[in-house]
Amino acid sequence: MELHIIHLPHRSDRLTLLNQEFETQNITAYKIWNGIIHPSNPATGISQAHKQIVRYALENGLPEILIGEDDLKFTAPGAFDYYLQQKPTEYDLYLGGISYGQLNSDNTVNDFSGTLLYMVHERFYQTFLSIPEDKNLDRSLKHKGKYIVCDPQPVIEHYGYSDHLKGYFDYSEFFEARNLFGR
Repeated sequence: MELHIIHLPHRSDRLTLLNQEFETQNITAYKIWNGIIHPSNPATGISQAHKQIVRYALENGLPEILIGEDDLKFTAPGAFDYYLQQKPTEYDLYLGGISYGQLNSDNTVNDFSGTLLYMVHERFYQTFLSIPEDKNLDRSLKHKGKYIVCDPQPVIEHYGYSDHLKGYFDYSEFFEARNLFGR
């Protein structure tokens, strides 16, 4: 399955890390999409960047699409394959890792933060595309579909500079309590 990655072209540091992740996980089928920077609202640019890929899937009749962000970090060798092998039969979004959200006993979550790695099912394309672009995309999806989180989670976020938050951030504290693949 082809992985569609959102990447800001000026972030050569992230491209280097991303290529290392591809090599470690033996990912050879991928497409890099340019991220979008909105001059006054970072959430709008992020939303537009994700939606361009979902729109592509809709226009090309794809039954599902796999999307990732360029700062994803797999938790162990084999994590990407594990994620693909655990794909549920019925979902709207299949999430590889979340930094916020309470997992239910069936690995569903109603509210979450985290779009590092996820699949969108075709039945959810229109709903996904209808989310207002001026707010955080993941937070705006609250209670709009069936969201299943891969458990243990195979992906977390790399430490580094956030173009969205305009500073350096270590997200590890958000993942400490999560069940991570390979840990």
